[in-house]
Formats: sequence, C-alpha cells, structure tokens
Amino acid sequence: MGAANRPARFGPLLEDVGATLGAWTERERHRFVLLAPVLMIAGVASYLSLRVEPPLLLGPCVALTSLLGWGLASRRDRMSLRLVARAAFFASLGFALIQMRTHALAAPVIRHETPPVTVEGVLERVERREQGLRYTLRVERVGGFRDADTPHRVRISWRGRPTGAAPGDTVRLRAVLSPPPGPALPGGYDYALALWFERIGGVGYSYTGARVLRRAEGLRPGARLERLREAVADRIEARAGERAGGLAAALVTGKRERVPEAVTQRLRDTGLAHLLAISGLHMGLVCGFLFAGLRFVLAHWERAALLWPIKKIAAGAAIGGGAVYLALSGAPISAQRAFVMAAVAFGAVLFDRRAVSLRNVALAALLILCLRPEAAASAGFQMSFMAVTVLVAAFSWAESRRRRGEAGAGSRPLRFLGGLFATSALAGAATAPFAVYHFGRIAVWGLPANLAVMPVVTLLVMPTAVMGLLLMPIGLDGPLWWLMGRGLELVLAGAGWFEDLPGAVRLVAQPPAAAWLLVIGGMLTLCLFAAPWRLAGLLAFPLAAIAAQNAQRPDVFIGRDARQVAVRVEVDGEDRLSLLSRRRDRFSVETWLGHLGLPAVIADQPRFGECGEDACSVAMPNGGTLSVAETPAAAASACRSAQLVVYTGYAPAALGGCSALLFTAEALEDAAPVTLTGDVVRISAAARGCRPWAGCARP
Repeated sequence: MGAANRPARFGPLLEDVGATLGAWTERERHRFVLLAPVLMIAGVASYLSLRVEPPLLLGPCVALTSLLGWGLASRRDRMSLRLVARAAFFASLGFALIQMRTHALAAPVIRHETPPVTVEGVLERVERREQGLRYTLRVERVGGFRDADTPHRVRISWRGRPTGAAPGDTVRLRAVLSPPPGPALPGGYDYALALWFERIGGVGYSYTGARVLRRAEGLRPGARLERLREAVADRIEARAGERAGGLAAALVTGKRERVPEAVTQRLRDTGLAHLLAISGLHMGLVCGFLFAGLRFVLAHWERAALLWPIKKIAAGAAIGGGAVYLALSGAPISAQRAFVMAAVAFGAVLFDRRAVSLRNVALAALLILCLRPEAAASAGFQMSFMAVTVLVAAFSWAESRRRRGEAGAGSRPLRFLGGLFATSALAGAATAPFAVYHFGRIAVWGLPANLAVMPVVTLLVMPTAVMGLLLMPIGLDGPLWWLMGRGLELVLAGAGWFEDLPGAVRLVAQPPAAAWLLVIGGMLTLCLFAAPWRLAGLLAFPLAAIAAQNAQRPDVFIGRDARQVAVRVEVDGEDRLSLLSRRRDRFSVETWLGHLGLPAVIADQPRFGECGEDACSVAMPNGGTLSVAETPAAAASACRSAQLVVYTGYAPAALGGCSALLFTAEALEDAAPVTLTGDVVRISAAARGCRPWAGCARP
C-alpha cells in the first residue's frame, strides 16, 4: 500500500519541479543569440585543434545539414530538436568559416632556413623599433626560388637606420629567411598559425637596409593609409615629447612598436597594458567625445535644436569618427570589435533602440567571427570580448535592480566613483584568467593603478587626442599633442609609483587548459543565462582551482637544434632551469621560464650539470640522468648509463640499439621542441599535427 502511494506522494513535487524548469526555460527562450558566438568559437577551436587537415567540404556540409535540421524542427515545433540543430549549426558554421579561410589564404611557406638571398618586393609596412626596423614585404622575387615556392609576404628585421624606403615602394634586400616559428613548447602558442592568416610565409633578418628600386606611383589604398599613419605618428611623437611621444603615437595610430620596451613593461606590470591596445576604452572615448561635443554645439544653435534631430546627427558623426579612428589605428581585432560595438550602440540611437546590451555584444562578436574567424584564437579577442561581456552583464543587472527599487540611486559623484571602481574591478577580474593563461602574470596593484590614472586618460588624454586630430588638417594641433604628452607623463609617473611597490607582479605557472576552460565556462554561464541555474557557473571555479593545483610541470625541455636543453632543478627551495647554453635560442628559454612561472632572467639560471670534452650530464627530477653528447662515442657511452640521451649529430648505425630514450639532431629538426613530464614525453610535431601552417600539408 505504501509503495503504491509513493508516486502520488511525489507527484506534486515533480509537477512543481517541472513547472519551475519550464519557467526557467522560458526565460532563456530568446537568449540563444548570446550563445551563438560561443558555439562558433567552439567550432573554430575544434578545427584548429585537429592534427590532420579535414576534407574541404566537411565543414560546409555539416553546417548545411544542421541548417536543414533547424528548419525541419521549426516546422514541426519540436523545441528540443530545434535547440540541438541551432547549436550544431553555429558550431559547424565556425568550423566551416575557419576552414574556408585557411584554404582561401593559402600561400607558400619556406621550409628551411636559407643562406643569404636577394629579396625583392613591395614594401607594405615599416615598423620602427628600439633595435632597428622591421619590414613587411609583398614578395615579387626571391633569389633561387621558383615562383611556386615564393612566399606571398615575408617579414624581415634590419638593425640599422632608415634608408628612406616608404610603404608602396619596390625595394631589394639581402636577407636570411627562415620558416615562420612554431611553438616554443608542445601545445604552446603557434606563431606560424597567426602568420598563416597574414599570408606571411617567411621571417628573417637583413644584412642591408631596404634599397629602393622604384618609388611608388599610384599608391594602393593600403599603402596610402600606411604612409598617413606613419606621418601622423611622426608628428605626434615629435610634439608630445620624448618621454611620452611613442605612447601618444601608439594611442592614436596603433603603432605600438614605437613605445619603448621599458614603458611597455611598466604598463604591463601595473595592469595598464590595455592602454596600448586600441579597444573599447579608446573607441568609446573617441566616439563618446564626438557624440557629446557635437550634440552640445548643436543644442546651443537655436535653429538646429528646434528643427533638426541633433541626437541622431551626433550619433551618425560618432560612427563616422569611429570609422576614421579604426582606419588610422590599423584596424586591430580589438579595435574592430570596439568599432562594431560603437556602431551598433549609436546605430541603436538612430533607430530609437536600446544602445548597450548583451545582444549587441553577441552581434559584434558574430560579425567579427564571420569576417575573420581566426580572431577567436587571439588573446586580444578573448580578453576584449570577455571584459565587455562581464561589464555589460553586471551593469545590466545593477540597472534592473535600480529600476525595481532594490538599490539606491545615490548622488552623481558617488555613482561616478562607484562606476569607475566597478568598471576597473570587473574588467580586471574578467581578463585575469587570460593574463594568467597566456602571459603567466598577475598585476597585483592593477585595480588601484587603474583607479588612479584612468581619470587622467578619460578627462585629459583622449579628449586632447580627438581635438588634435580634428585640428591637424589646419595645423593647429601642436599644443594639443603637447598637452596629451603631459597627461601621459602623469599616467607613466603613476604607473611607476605602483610598479615600485613590493610584490607588484606575481608570476604564475601556466595552468592546464582544462582549468582555464572551466573558469571561462563559469564566467560565461553567470553572464549569459538569465534563470537561476546560471549560479551553477560558480562550481567551475573550485573545480578549476583543483585542476590547476594538481597539474604537473615539465621536468625537461629540449629545443629545436638539440644544443639547447634545460632541466628543472631546485635551488634554495625554488625551481630553476639548468641550461645547456645561455646564448642559444633565448626566446625558447624565456618561454620555458614563463611556463613554469619563473622570471625570464637567463643569467640567474644555473649551468648544466657536469660537462666533459664531448658530453654533459645532469640528474633529472624524476630520477635518472640526462646526457647531451656531441660525438658518436660519447653518445654510445651515454646510452649505457643514462635514461635520456640527446645527440647533437645525426644518428650513426652504432646507436641503433641504444637502451635509453634517444633524441638526435636529425629527429629534433622536425619533432622539437620536446618536453618530458615524469615519464610522459610530449613532442611538438605530434601536438601540432600535419596542418598547412606547420608546413607538412597543403590545403
């Protein structure tokens, strides 16, 4: 009898649970568009993570099939099937777009380092750096290369003075070219992937400056714009002053290479590096200043105030000014996102709609992913959109509470200070997981530093920049650039004060990808869902902490040329890297140190174990010995006594029966870099797979 009554007893409870879940589902019905960019990013990530190139039509076919399924489910009013089909469509759309773009931008890639060769091409970009110049050329000819093997673009460094070559000129250089660099450790950031989508098939250094063969006639729009950017940057840098000129030029033209490395490091260590990226802050201030300024002027013109829609006119001018600023800044991904957001916001003003919402953030992300799906792999895109998503979600929640009377309005000064504090705190929290994962550092004083200097940027630096650009055509911009320089000097002084505080920067070992993804998933769940089940996102944070705490760090790193090997050792209770060489492949060594959360100071690392005439050996953390041998005899001897042997030459037949784990220079040419974590060996070539940007598969 009791068993028979159980269903009846639990029936009302189950009905209540069902009704609650139904109500929560109804609240999410119109929020699917917020998840669409996340699903597209998942599709992009799935394509980039494959180890073999998929069939060309795989992505488009799956996307089309999902779209048809979406249509059929909608006709039959099957909500669950429709939801699955929509999710599959957007994920497969991201997969298809990145796959088609990979094929559309295919261009030859240099396979091996060349001897000095003659390179001729059209100069597209000149970057002035502290240590010289960096040229980007659209290649016309490379000595000794067939047309089919000639890369479309190359990037060449020249440690010398400018030669007078300008964008659009046809130039000649004598240079050594190398393949685009791959990851410095297995699964690390792949520079070759980023360069593939710029159609850069080789990098190198030049023995001579760019010699002009032909001056440009009838410049292309891109070359004309690049010359304009250089001229504007030169003008600003000259008038803003030596200390802040490079930073002022970077804020206006996006030429970050003009900022001294010491200034960049200071901003990075104090959580102010976002000033260097043309993003929502810059675009918002530029467009907002134009909107408010023009509206103020028109409001004081009686005829315009009475007869014209001055708010919409100001909104249109703000969009136009934002487009000019986007072009002048070089249109980086962060600026594109910011401009799309600004255009959507001011476009909403034109059509009497709500200006800022999560829906607009999603639409901006969808537009950029459709145009440049590879942007999803960049740290700038990830940090920019996460910061905006968190800010819009948080302020939308606060606004809804205020409208319901659950939060006091407060005075205007208090609201301004509270908004400034909340913006800095939320943006810092949103971007912190990306800073830790991609850069391995936390700016401890980032929040107070932003609170201290951002009013100067908001009220002085950016308004003078806008006014300077407006007055530049008539030559009255000089005083404004000088004033902008003084404002930036205040910013740098404040950053310097915080940088000198104890513990200003905390270096962090790179967390495992699973922990990072858990944090990102938790943040998105909290921001994008409306029903109470969004609180489940809070569970992701302790799970991510557990995953990060239990992560194992590599014990051994082996570089690309077999002559750079590093072993993790303990010195005075702290991790260090015992280095075979302090001069070779310094970039990889600095990456390895950053991966372990150690300062990138090579001179502080201990030397490699014990070294004889033709071999070196060192004890590994997991037990056993690693030996680096330079001769066949030393390698044969090491094979009998060591557990891991690195032979700097090609493997002779005598080493065929080596009982140790053996890596030769020949094997490392294609496999390295290599890491050893406990007994687990990770090989970069296996982690990258055979993909077009890795140089082993043609799309």
